[in-house]
Amino acid sequence: MSDNVAEDSKPDASETITIKIRNERRNVFQDKKSTKMQKVFETYAGRKGVNSSVYRFLLDGERIQPTDTPKMLEMEDQDQINCVLAQSGGRGL
Repeated sequence: MSDNVAEDSKPDASETITIKIRNERRNVFQDKKSTKMQKVFETYAGRKGVNSSVYRFLLDGERIQPTDTPKMLEMEDQDQINCVLAQSGGRGL
């Protein structure tokens, strides 16, 4: 009976997704399609030793919000997102 419980708690292959973050190197993350992207952002930034707010993450040129999920973004397995440094400032005219 305990074997069934363990099997039921494993994510179904259709629920998981592998996401590649492209920066100077490729970083690969595997998570559920229902997991908020904030978790991926924080893990990536943690590996770099910085706060996730210093980066912006883009999918097809559009900014990904921390509350978005791969399912909401209609991401597919092995999709790649871009990571760029956040820029602030500028001069209003």
